[in-house]
Amino acid sequence: MTIKTHDTLMRFLFDNQAVRGARVQLHNSYQAIRTQHTCEPNAAKLLGESAAAAALLASTIKLEGRVSLQARGEGSLKLLVAECTQNGSLRGVVELDETTSHDECRLSVLLENGYLAVSLLPDEGQSYQGLVPMAGDKLQDCIAAYFMQSEQLPTALWLACDGENAAGLLLQALPDNNEQGDDWQRLCLLAKTLTESELLHLSHEELLHRLFHEDAVRIFEPTPMTFACTCSDERSRNALAVLGRDDLQKLFSERETVEVDCQFCRQQCRYTQEDFADFLGTPSRSIH
Repeated sequence: MTIKTHDTLMRFLFDNQAVRGARVQLHNSYQAIRTQHTCEPNAAKLLGESAAAAALLASTIKLEGRVSLQARGEGSLKLLVAECTQNGSLRGVVELDETTSHDECRLSVLLENGYLAVSLLPDEGQSYQGLVPMAGDKLQDCIAAYFMQSEQLPTALWLACDGENAAGLLLQALPDNNEQGDDWQRLCLLAKTLTESELLHLSHEELLHRLFHEDAVRIFEPTPMTFACTCSDERSRNALAVLGRDDLQKLFSERETVEVDCQFCRQQCRYTQEDFADFLGTPSRSIH
């Protein structure tokens, strides 16, 4: 089977059922994210699934900004974050404890007593965050629980990653679906017949034909998916400013430069006291 390397997300809509969907396929964008970090196989799998999930989440929300998926717990998974913008820009990071078994990939173990946080981060206006306890051993189960809790919309999704490619499929009943019984269950049962290989490797058109060739499905123009970090000099400066004038002044009294590292792309910004002269209320020559 030929592996498709097109990085795109395609939305679709069933004409005769109040159900919408999206399918995302990642290769180059996922590899660009992965190369920013040293990943064990199970960490790389989680990273790919999270990136696909973030893209699917962004496809369901009208937002000029970012959708962030973050998992925290008391297990060996130290950090898991994936973000996607409305224009298809992806970034992510994952860190596992060095003692984690390479064979252990169950989310309930990696995130013991953990929870999933889904944040909507608009470019302007107030942000929103929804928290969902870990539900099941797979990330897709947790996200389905998030939709039921926050939007009360029946949602099902399937995620896969093999270390080279990542992909996901989402089905969601529309708010005006007053007959969510037979049609919704039938479409979900069809989607469940997908193998992981098919989800990863079939093109969008091949996958939809494989599952829903007996239904009228309307597809929309695919959205290109790329790796792009949203870090910037302004964001780094603001992160330091949050410390407050006194703490920042103390920090510069202990060292000549302060570094801010981006955990997503590893870019490092370095600042001297002179860079914050206005904020600290000191003349720029005071650094000598």
